[in-house]
Amino acid sequence: MIDDTSVRILSEIGISVNHNDSLDILEKNGCEVDRKTKIVKIPESLIRDTIDQVPSKFEMKSYDGKHDVTMASDGSVVNFGNLGIGTRVCHYDGHGNYNTRDATINDIANISKIIEGCENINYTTQPVSAMDLMDGNMARTLHEVEAMVTNTAKPYLLDPIPENMDDYFRVMRTCYGGDDEFARKNSCFIMGSCTSSPLQLDTPFCEISKKSAEYGFPFMSMTMAMAGTTSPIDLAGTLAVHNAEALAGITLTQLYNPGNKCLYGSCTTNFDFMSNTAPFGSPENALISSCNAQLSQFYGVPCVNSGGISDSKIPDFQSAVEATMNGLTPALAGTSNVFGVGMIELGMTFSMEQAVMMDDLIPLIRKIMEGVVVNKETLSFDRILKAGVGGDFIATPESMNKMFDVSHPKIFDRTMYDEWKGNGGYYTVDVAHRKVMDILQNIQSPMEKDAAEEISKIVKEADRMKNSERIK
Repeated sequence: MIDDTSVRILSEIGISVNHNDSLDILEKNGCEVDRKTKIVKIPESLIRDTIDQVPSKFEMKSYDGKHDVTMASDGSVVNFGNLGIGTRVCHYDGHGNYNTRDATINDIANISKIIEGCENINYTTQPVSAMDLMDGNMARTLHEVEAMVTNTAKPYLLDPIPENMDDYFRVMRTCYGGDDEFARKNSCFIMGSCTSSPLQLDTPFCEISKKSAEYGFPFMSMTMAMAGTTSPIDLAGTLAVHNAEALAGITLTQLYNPGNKCLYGSCTTNFDFMSNTAPFGSPENALISSCNAQLSQFYGVPCVNSGGISDSKIPDFQSAVEATMNGLTPALAGTSNVFGVGMIELGMTFSMEQAVMMDDLIPLIRKIMEGVVVNKETLSFDRILKAGVGGDFIATPESMNKMFDVSHPKIFDRTMYDEWKGNGGYYTVDVAHRKVMDILQNIQSPMEKDAAEEISKIVKEADRMKNSERIK
């Protein structure tokens, strides 16, 4: 019913497309285009045909070859990444004290090191904007990309701007030693862009879609509708609007390059009329992400859904509850990607301690995802018979062989009080902070020096061009 409603929205109501090249290619492929209003009505047959062209499974490459990530649409693979893009960082100063301030380019480098050092986080999204580079004198987004790629080799989900798309490819090609053809076939960058709800594809979205198709970047068609404001307050209606926007973005990308890798993305959530905010830590967000996971499976398109995120202002009980709730729920629904690790304050602030604690939570979520295997062997009747009444199972071969399969977190503490106290009595956030500091002090750049220097040249060249244009 959601699919049917979304298709009716696109074919009967239409969607605004504010981009001439996109209007041209949509009209050429049978869409009804009103050049005055820029409203496009997309026929169902075109939606079906283009969605069928999207690869249902593909590999996101890493330039070091050690952190490749599988994107699958069938629920068989669930990846975890951080969310972007905030504007602040929350630093833990110890003794329960926190300091939240504007993010800097150095913070992006440090957060990227944290992602590199967290074994359960699969890829990185540009976490924050460098607020110290906002004066317009520098190619800010390229500096941000440079800070990421020189500090982690894990795949990247970028928040690009159209004018730097050519340079993003130059940076990625440099990561691969300058091999143009290999870079086009093995992208380590995902380009993401957001629709404007309700039912609008603006100029940057369309331009990024077009350029992604040109360079072979996987393209994430992302929505950020708010139930009750930019979409209906009923979650089913919000899903219909969100789904229509996501499908329109994917359809457009396929028209530019049939078979281009795409991701069905969602940061859609509800609006809280009492706090006048769009919360990510709400149960509504967890439900929307879970439903989107099922919709993406229905279409056979890998997805990215918000999760593992909190509205709390610091790492605390609220952040733990919310991140668990909206991290676990879409994972159980088989989402391809849960992204939100480390983000608090409704996605505005990044906490490295929160990210490290989430890294400890991810294996616990995966353990729950395994479920309980019930068969003749696991029912263990013969072992129960041998142990008898009052016996034990601690020394059985099965217990010895499987003892390391039992969940065992590294940050969370399961010891009794006396042992915990004897070990220093550290609070969870203190343990997380120690790991943060260890990573920052010991993680080295995975990038070869020559490649890092070449990327620096690309960024400086973009700075010069930006300054030249500004002076003109």
